[in-house]
Amino acid sequence: MENKKNTKVDLAKRSILFFQLGLILALLLVFQLIEFRVEAEPVSKEELVMADPFEDEMVPVTKVEEAKPPEPPKEIAEVVDVIDDDVDKKEDIIASTESEEKILEVAEVDFIEKEEPVEEYNINSVEEVPVFPGCEGLEDNTSRKQCFSEKVNRLVGRTFDTSLGSELGLSGLHRIYVSFKVQKDGSVKVIGVRAPHPKLEEEARRVILQFPELIPGKQGGIPVGVTYSLPITFRIQE
Repeated sequence: MENKKNTKVDLAKRSILFFQLGLILALLLVFQLIEFRVEAEPVSKEELVMADPFEDEMVPVTKVEEAKPPEPPKEIAEVVDVIDDDVDKKEDIIASTESEEKILEVAEVDFIEKEEPVEEYNINSVEEVPVFPGCEGLEDNTSRKQCFSEKVNRLVGRTFDTSLGSELGLSGLHRIYVSFKVQKDGSVKVIGVRAPHPKLEEEARRVILQFPELIPGKQGGIPVGVTYSLPITFRIQE
């Protein structure tokens, strides 16, 4: 009888041990599957590059100098040598057929109206902020700003060349500051860029110039230029 009891106890202990071993193996298998799935799914570009909310104040950046058109060639005045004749010639006096009254010729002066410089505004001072395509149905400035920021974030994350990090030997997080202006005609002009590497500055300029044509901001119902300061966070995946 004692042998039978001991056998039953041993079997019970072994079953508990086998159950624990099986549970440990199952947990290890699940852990490996989760780890494999994480490695198999790379981080998306939009997660590596993010456009942060617009800054309230303009961040100091390196201004982009516009290429000046070449100066037109200067006209070379022709030098005419006047040769005096040795023989005196009598000039015939031609009687004027005009009346004795002096005719005064009035030179017409074209007055060029100079356009008064339009004051530039930022997103917090302009009455009507610029509108990004797809945000036209929003009426208040707060909603338009939010929609504008979301559209810019998607565009930057989708078009920024994330391979630059490995090409330049960079690692970690990097901040890029871009100042741009939505002009009166809805086009975008880059004012300046600041980044830890010149290649990142060039890429940021290229990305901003990918913006579609926008609806310009307005002040008193008149289109005006509106400036933005955009921070971009670039996380390099190692």
